Amino acid sequence: MIKIFSKIVSVFLATLIFCSASYGEESTFEGRWIISLQDKKRVLEGLLEIENINNEWKAYLEGGPVSIEISDNDIVLIADSRDVRGFVFDRKMTGKIDKNIIKGTYTQEGAAAQKEDPGPWRAEREKLKIQKELKPNPSDISGLWVATQQLDFRKYTMALTPNGKKWLENYLPYYDQPDVRCESIGLPALATYTFPFEIIASEDRYTMIYEYQSKVRRIWMDRRKPSQFMPPSRMGHSTGYWEGDTLVVDTVNLEKTIRDFRGELISEKAHIQERYNLNDRGDVLTAIITVKDPDNYKRFPIRRRQWIKSHDAEIFPYTCDPDSFFIPMYEQNEMDMYIKRTDRRF
Repeated sequence: MIKIFSKIVSVFLATLIFCSASYGEESTFEGRWIISLQDKKRVLEGLLEIENINNEWKAYLEGGPVSIEISDNDIVLIADSRDVRGFVFDRKMTGKIDKNIIKGTYTQEGAAAQKEDPGPWRAEREKLKIQKELKPNPSDISGLWVATQQLDFRKYTMALTPNGKKWLENYLPYYDQPDVRCESIGLPALATYTFPFEIIASEDRYTMIYEYQSKVRRIWMDRRKPSQFMPPSRMGHSTGYWEGDTLVVDTVNLEKTIRDFRGELISEKAHIQERYNLNDRGDVLTAIITVKDPDNYKRFPIRRRQWIKSHDAEIFPYTCDPDSFFIPMYEQNEMDMYIKRTDRRF
């Protein structure tokens, strides 16, 4: 009886494995993909999610909606982006699927200050990670770091909740953006800006000194909680731990602020997670930054950054004159309008 039962179990498991393997070989677009795109100057990476709901295809890149068209094994994706000079443009990606790989070519469409040459793109299914506890294997991330233009798609629109949409409808970046009037932009924007920053390692913390807005941040490695007297802030309270060779930083106790250049809201209940990795040579640092704020986002926004270690870079003093913002507004008789928009600012 036991032998018969064992044989039945073996057949069931073999069938299950065969079905799983067969499913993995199917040419289906649904699922989570790691997408990479290359022009002559750089490589971009991101998370692409594709779903079919009630026979309607939907796609999201780094948490933001993407236009998608699928016909048999062909796919067309159009993703909006913003370059470092503020121009919003599209990347059009056309390709085909072959088992677990999608690949094709892309072109840049629309006005952009940063011109990209047409190039290849590909997507591979995201590998499922086995959830197991990794022993801490810290890397030396101390030093001065200078940003590159690698990795980040700089996805422009996000998948907002009704609350997030309502906030954004009446947002005017020039008048409401915190840093135009010398106020702190806070996280996560500060961690993604292209200004250099320095990491100083201590026994129980990492201290990050950002050139932009001369901000100082502490990552507490002893997992301490904020004291009962610590008020919320744009930088929040950050704790860190090593998950293998990945530094994971969790930030809470945040003030309301905006996510980035477009002005989407980040609530006080948001949780920001950063994952930092160092390459084998110890001279390239990468980060994946995720905003977990279900009050305002249907999908968690993701940003990716890369920095190169520099022995010559300097952290320059940062100066900001709010008069350069307020005086022109006063001279153009816009102060009343600005005052009435107080609910748009923090």
